[in-house]
Amino acid sequence: MSLAFWRKKAAKNRCCAYLQPEVLVVADSQQNIYELELNSAEQWSSAFASLSQQAKLGCDQQIVFILGKQHYQQFQVDKPQVANEELLGAVPWTIKDMLSEPLSDLAIDYYAAPSNPMAGEKLNVVCVRKSIIQHLVSLAQQYDISIEGITIESLAVVNFLEQSERCQMLLWQPKGGDLELIVVRQGQVCFSRQLRAFSALGKMQEIEFTQNFFDSLSLELQRSIDYISATLKLPEVSAIQLAIPSRFCDTIAQQLQQNLSPKVALLEVPLLDSSEQYYQLPALAGLQPGVLP
Repeated sequence: MSLAFWRKKAAKNRCCAYLQPEVLVVADSQQNIYELELNSAEQWSSAFASLSQQAKLGCDQQIVFILGKQHYQQFQVDKPQVANEELLGAVPWTIKDMLSEPLSDLAIDYYAAPSNPMAGEKLNVVCVRKSIIQHLVSLAQQYDISIEGITIESLAVVNFLEQSERCQMLLWQPKGGDLELIVVRQGQVCFSRQLRAFSALGKMQEIEFTQNFFDSLSLELQRSIDYISATLKLPEVSAIQLAIPSRFCDTIAQQLQQNLSPKVALLEVPLLDSSEQYYQLPALAGLQPGVLP
């Protein structure tokens, strides 16, 4: 994946900050986690000041910022018929009519999207308000930390999946966010969609689980599995891994396994003490070697 709104040479001491409206999570180079709950993105500055002090961040480190889904927009478009070196200039015009704000206010990047071999090539285009980028630059400068890169949560979290010729599905949910389905092959995102109808899953108690709920969720997952093989002509999904911030994640996996053929299991992240902490995943992913191109 080629997406990175900011990229410098990698440092030995990388730290990461994952920014959402409800929480700021910082991971230091030793993979220790620090976090503060927020009421809005306006609290980023004060929260970052506090967590930087706790994590002892400074000039000997470079930071990767991971943006939560609320802070960027993503569109899939036909790849412009121009030379590769001209793509970055041509891509913004493919989404111009889809935006409610001027192109000049946005930072725009893209990564390749697998498509039906009979159809034209596709790109996933990601745009972030320049004011957000400027805010992050200002935060880093205040604490004499160099920015190594800026990227997005849905591309960061897949770095915990194994490299495989087969397709793997990650079902993950950020804190206070929608349930998201991401299909990955050879470390590349092939397909993703939000399952808003099931976004209560992370907050549900076991007593609320019903067969109808899991039958409906399984059906949506199966539809995506079928689309990957039948329409995109990619290898079938061999495994489904869950990263849902719920203490009932094991039960959720068992319920889904009853309806689906691919193996369903929890995503293994030894640094997390419990499945309830899966919302911290992007911060730890930001420390992984493959998080930036």
